[in-house]
Amino acid sequence: MTTPSAALHAQLRPVIGAQWINLGLCVALLSVAFALRHGISPAVWIRSTIILAVSLFMLLCGNEMRRGRRWAYVRAKWIAALGSIGFVGVAVLPGPFPAWMRIEQGAQALVFLALTWMMTRPALALFFPRVKAPIHSGTVNPVADASARDASFDYLRAFIVLLVLLHHSVLAYAVMWPAQPSTFNILPAPIVDPQRWAGFDLLAVFNDTFFMALMFLLSGLFVWPGLARKGSARFLRDRFLRLGVPFAVAAGILMPLAYYPSYAVTGADPGLLAYARAWSSLGFWPGGPTWFIGLLLVFDVVAAGAFMLWHRWTANTKAALHVGPYGSPTAFVAILLVVSALVYVPMELVFGADRWLALGPFSLQASRPLLYATYFLVGLGIGAAGTEGGFLARNAGLAQRWPIWVSAGLAAYALRLAIIIMLVLPAVRAHQPLPLTVRLLSDLTVVLCCGTISFAFIALFRRFAIAHHPVFDSLSASSYGMYLIHYPVVVWLQFALLAVAAGPLAKGCLVFVGSVGLSWGMVVALRRIPVIARLL
Repeated sequence: MTTPSAALHAQLRPVIGAQWINLGLCVALLSVAFALRHGISPAVWIRSTIILAVSLFMLLCGNEMRRGRRWAYVRAKWIAALGSIGFVGVAVLPGPFPAWMRIEQGAQALVFLALTWMMTRPALALFFPRVKAPIHSGTVNPVADASARDASFDYLRAFIVLLVLLHHSVLAYAVMWPAQPSTFNILPAPIVDPQRWAGFDLLAVFNDTFFMALMFLLSGLFVWPGLARKGSARFLRDRFLRLGVPFAVAAGILMPLAYYPSYAVTGADPGLLAYARAWSSLGFWPGGPTWFIGLLLVFDVVAAGAFMLWHRWTANTKAALHVGPYGSPTAFVAILLVVSALVYVPMELVFGADRWLALGPFSLQASRPLLYATYFLVGLGIGAAGTEGGFLARNAGLAQRWPIWVSAGLAAYALRLAIIIMLVLPAVRAHQPLPLTVRLLSDLTVVLCCGTISFAFIALFRRFAIAHHPVFDSLSASSYGMYLIHYPVVVWLQFALLAVAAGPLAKGCLVFVGSVGLSWGMVVALRRIPVIARLL
């Protein structure tokens, strides 16, 4: 509990004022609902009543915060952050609410976003410190062991790999695909189950907007320190060993194994020679998820060359590396969004969002290589400046204001869904080309989601992933190998479940749990072999 003071009351004055404004909007909403009571749905009454109760509780929390109660501060902060998401969803997504209520909900969303910003300001948070048990040591502000790995980035990388496994596990049960083709072809979903659920489409759209770009950012974080420690030649040798060899094995052996079920469901000759002929008739070598490893290796080669040139130049000029507005996360992400729009939107307009380019086992989504290169460069620049300083510091604005970043990411995703549902899907169902304005709006929401959701996850993990845990450490150490070998496991599990009488949600969960368990177990076993442990 914090002792009440004039300074605390001064900080809370705008917070409580915004809470009263929110209550006034609730009363206005109920008044309009009562005036139109004969022509509105029950959903309006239910939501209006819930909002009124929440608004009254927020005022109670404001009163308790004036007395220094931390529990009230924590609850009010969470309600503001989560309420922002709910209000944005009601305002922009289709539902049973009339237009006048959507406008009012948009106004309340602005109030709650303002509350979230005010509640997460360090100047206010200082009055409600987290109570911690005293830790007695022989030094003041001891410096962490430099050799210790940072749990936040390791665990975030492992989490994104789990999202990749989840993404591939549920694609077979998404509504977006046509029926399983009768001829062997390479599609984003090698198996298309008759059981479908639209919720998996929402998950697939969410993942597709950000998770591979964030993977490239995380991959770039430690490139510059590695180059500085090893030099370009040794760094490249290690990269070719750790990326090039697994890429060759995965693309050359695992991917033909992964795509066999897609061939088998066509009813063609199940023999291996017949499959080999069908494979060779494709005209290219499908690499599946290994495209990420190949493109990352290319980026590492370019980074090593750039480091060599930079090292020679700085040896003569003594110039320092500068990475821009690294102190402000808002300015940094704003610049990233502008650059991302400049490199992604023209490429999408030229190539389209779904076209892939292939050269042997190397493939990439035609509209996104420059976007991924941008995020890799961002990671490289942040890593060069140091991950413990700037806005990535645990006590800096990004981690401390994680509710704002999470709200921004979810609001961006809600906006993207609104564009897809209201503008993109009607044109697709009518088999008409998308107008230029719709494509531009769709592309800009991709860019917005990519930046805000990526940094929302970084903020979450920098704030909460602090201590190491043996299970998470094992998952983190195995995540690279899991990415490499999971695809055959996922596709064969989907193939095995085709004949099982179960719903799409049950099948998707079974495939995900099975692929995580099997991939994780196999990687742990393989890493016991010293030669393979050097690669995985």
